[in-house]
Amino acid sequence: MKEHRTGLKAPGKTIGIVNDIQRMSTNDGPGFRTTVFLKGCLLDCKWCHNPEGRRRFPEVIPFYTNCIGCGDCLEACAAGALSLNDDAKPMIDRALCTDCFQCARTCTHSGLVPWGAIQTAAEVMQEVFADEPFFRHSGGGLTVSGGEPMAQPGFVHALFSLAKEGAEEGRPIHTALDTCGHAPWEDYARVLPLADLVLLDLKHMDPQPHKAYTGATNKLILDNAQKMAEAGAVMRIRVPIIPGVNDNQENWTATAKFAASLDDAVQGVDLLPYHPYAGSKYRAFGMEYDFPAGEGYDDARLEPVIDLFLEHVYEVTIGG
Repeated sequence: MKEHRTGLKAPGKTIGIVNDIQRMSTNDGPGFRTTVFLKGCLLDCKWCHNPEGRRRFPEVIPFYTNCIGCGDCLEACAAGALSLNDDAKPMIDRALCTDCFQCARTCTHSGLVPWGAIQTAAEVMQEVFADEPFFRHSGGGLTVSGGEPMAQPGFVHALFSLAKEGAEEGRPIHTALDTCGHAPWEDYARVLPLADLVLLDLKHMDPQPHKAYTGATNKLILDNAQKMAEAGAVMRIRVPIIPGVNDNQENWTATAKFAASLDDAVQGVDLLPYHPYAGSKYRAFGMEYDFPAGEGYDDARLEPVIDLFLEHVYEVTIGG
């Protein structure tokens, strides 16, 4: 890997908080992808399927499936942040927790799990570069996702910079940014020149329901989408299909028309059907899942939606 000889920190030394690295993904851009999930999110979606990615910093998360209810973790917690629920499972008072991880170190059953690794960009890219042969033969590459990757824009920039330098062979790697669009434009302006593809979520076209279900209106998102198109970004619009939230003709039509308004910037639209499996993850983590668990969408139910979007955009997929 090239060594930077400037007065600025070399990209490889930039530190970020990584939630997970998933290899051989086929739903986060073209070809086989290595998807780097960063911790931290800028929205608060009621249906969020990845609650472990919401907080930016490393944390301890209970894993009730593994917990045997021994209570050893309580004795290890000097801050008094742990208590047991009626099922003898640990609950964490985040206001008291100091994230010292002593409870997780004490637990021999992985009933308390450290979540979020502090890594340099060079360490992450060492794993990404190992998959370069798969990228080369499939047209794949690196996708940075979250949480919300733009909660750590400097780290995204460092990862993409190293991807464009390539591994020892000097071949640059295709880069994709999976984002909700709700971040300062200045951060996007820095990252976009290094992104070959932007996967942009559009959750709702009406600002008030958007705020009710995500904690913020969609104004910044839509403004950023237009600026991305004007800046020459190549985009795919990703639409989560959420029962009772945005799965109606009015919203689908408004979303399709907005995607079309971005002209040639949009390669296509990916429909992402809601699935009811997130509730089990919340229960495993000892969290309440407030969003009602309904039935998922099968492909047949989305045929009319695909036809609607195809009236406005060139390509529509289910699942990305």
